[in-house]
Formats: sequence, C-alpha cells, structure tokens
Amino acid sequence: MEINVLSILLLFGITILLGYVGFTIFKKTKIPDIIWLMIFGIFVASFGLIDRALFLTASPLLAAIALLIILFDAGLNMDFYQMLNEFSRSLLLAILGFLFSMIAVTLVAHVFFGFDLLNAMLLGAIIGGTCSTTVISIVSVIKIKENVKTLMLLESIITDPICIVVTLALIGMIISTGSFSAAQNIASAFSIGAMVGLISGIIWLRLLDKVRGRPFDHMLTLAIVFLLYAGVEVLGGSGAIAALLFGLVLGNGKTFSKMLAMKKEYDVDPLLRTFQSEMSFFIRSFFFVYLGLIVVVNPQYLIYGIVIAAALLIIRFFAVQISTIGMNFTKNEKRLMTSIAPRGLAAAVLAQLPISYGIPGAEMYSSIIFVVIFATVIYTSIAIRFLYRDGYENPKPEEKQLEIPAEPESITEESHVKHRKTSHKKHARHKSR
Repeated sequence: MEINVLSILLLFGITILLGYVGFTIFKKTKIPDIIWLMIFGIFVASFGLIDRALFLTASPLLAAIALLIILFDAGLNMDFYQMLNEFSRSLLLAILGFLFSMIAVTLVAHVFFGFDLLNAMLLGAIIGGTCSTTVISIVSVIKIKENVKTLMLLESIITDPICIVVTLALIGMIISTGSFSAAQNIASAFSIGAMVGLISGIIWLRLLDKVRGRPFDHMLTLAIVFLLYAGVEVLGGSGAIAALLFGLVLGNGKTFSKMLAMKKEYDVDPLLRTFQSEMSFFIRSFFFVYLGLIVVVNPQYLIYGIVIAAALLIIRFFAVQISTIGMNFTKNEKRLMTSIAPRGLAAAVLAQLPISYGIPGAEMYSSIIFVVIFATVIYTSIAIRFLYRDGYENPKPEEKQLEIPAEPESITEESHVKHRKTSHKKHARHKSR
C-alpha cells in the first residue's frame, strides 16, 4: 500500500485549520464544527486524494489514540465530587440507552429487514452506545449545567466498553467459540480499569511533583497515559476507563491529597492542562475527518441505515425520560440529552470485527453502520443548532436554570457607547443651529 506523505501532511494541516475555523463558526452560529470536518473527510475520500484503505487498516490504532487522549483530557477537566454525584445516574442511562438501542435495532433488522436474530443483535450491540469522543467534543463547547454535562459525558464513556464486550460475546456465539458471559466481562473490564487508573494516578501525582518544571515533563505524562492504556487492555480491563480516572486524579490533585491525608497538597501544572487541551483539539478534529474518510455509502443499505438511525433517536427519548426520573432537569436539558445521541469511533472500529472473524455477509455491517454514524452525527449537529435558537437563547421563565449562552458584555457596552456618541453628536448639531 503506497503512502503519499505530502497528501497526509496536507490533510493534517487543513484539518487543524478547519477545526479552528469551525470552532470559531460554532461560537458565533452554534453550528458544530463536526459537520464541516466530516464533509471535508468525505470530499477527500470521494476524489481519491487519500487512500481510504490506509485509514481503514489503521482504525484500531487511531481508535485507541483518540480514546486515550480525549478521555484523559476529559478527566483532567472533570470535578471529582460532581462525577461521584452523577455516576449512578450515568450508569443507569448508559445501561438503559444500550439495552433500548440494542432491542430497537434487533427488532427493526430482524422483523423488517430479515436479518438472522444473532446477526441483528450483533448489529444492535455495535451501535448500541453513544460515541464518547463526539459527546465530549459537543458538551465541552456548549454552556450547560455541570451535572448535565457530567451525566452525558460519563454515559458515553461507560457505553464504549459495554459495546465492545457484548459485541465480542455475540461474535463468539455466532462462530460457536464462546458463551454469552458479557455481564461478567463488563464488570471485570470496569473494575480493572478503574482500580489501575486510580492507583496509577495517585502514584504519578506524587512523582510528577518531583519532575515539575523539567523539560518535557508534560510529554512524560502523556507517555504514562499510553503505557497505562496498553497495560490495562493487556490485563483485560478497559483502557478508556483507566485513562479517564488517571486524568481525574491528576485534575483533582488537591482533593485526593486531602482525602488521603498526604503531607503535601499536590496539584498539576496548569500548563499540563493547556498542553493536553491542544493535543485533544487536534485528535478530536482529525477524528471527525477520519470518520468522513472511511464512510462508505452502499445504496443497497442506505435505507437500512437511515431507518435504524431513526429508531435509535426515537428510543433515546425513553431512555432519557426513565433515567432522569426524580432529577431536577428542565425540559430543555432533557431535550438536549435526547438529541445528543451520536454514534462514532467505537462503532466504526467494531464494524470491522465481523469481517475479521469471517462472519458471512460481514460487509453489510460496515455499510449500514457508516450510514448510521453519519446520520446520527448530522442529526445531533442540527438538533444542537435548533435547540440553541429556539430553546436556549430565549428560554421559558420556568426553564432559566439552564445556563444560556449570552452575548459578551463587551458587545452590550459597545452598543451603549455608540448610543452615547450618537446622542452627543445630535446635541452638538442642535446647539450649532
């Protein structure tokens, strides 16, 4: 496979520029940059400017890098006590969202499209969870209450390992090499990832204090994240959970120092947060271009993908309503949680597994899943735009608990200055007369 180095370098450069411009456009228009990045990826692939097969081959590597960088950055910027408060509800939403989505997709694929029951369940498992990288990218740039943001963020992170474990279990059943022991595997993946992530974070928090200020200490932390992710995956745990909790400990160093009664109050250098934010920006931007690059629309399965995407978005409403019973959420916040239901990185990678295991008709999974990814991401982007226009910028009186994006104060002050200048000029003209 020939690699065109100049084309890839151009792709990276344009991706960064487009990500920056898209972020600026989003702040002004509330149209997420996801759309422009994915469209750019589709454009590049459609005109053959980049070999799509190269990125399909590199899917597992790109998936791992995107997950560990973005989740580590999310952990750095997450409040520990807020996470504890929202974890149980996030777990409930993740389980209900996955189960409802899997059941809905299974019924649609089996009853209406004639899929075998196990194949239909496999399709549902692959696209049963929301995409953590996409959700984090969205909630990090819109102004909503922290508990809502944390709830959606944790839900999307929890569903990734659930999708992976259940998908592997179903593949084992289809090829008759295993039994359905998904619950045990999921619990094991979570516990290993959580314990290793927390312990490693506490140890590194103390060691990092000894190398603070030395050259490349931020890169050293990034190296630990890579090693941690790989090590946890080898142990059978969830590298994604480990990366998140490792970042959580570092980001809440003072809190953990007090909890563990350490002699010294540890905290990370603010420059580390800036460094990780820049890294996350590039990886996040390239991820959406990557999704556009690998999307393959097979006309035969286009309708299948659109119908399944619609079923996922409809069933999402019931999962959100049930999991938020008794919580003080406004209608707009529930609408937002219902609308943010994109599929993405995990589904794109898992779509390749049926082909790898030689499951008959495996190509259909990729075609359908890529349509579902694109449809749900586009829907989420458009829904966010309309929610801001109709429900967030002009909320109803009873829904003002939601933090609303407001016009900068400088604009308001500028208008007052202009008004005073205009009045002064009119007064001067009046005196000259």
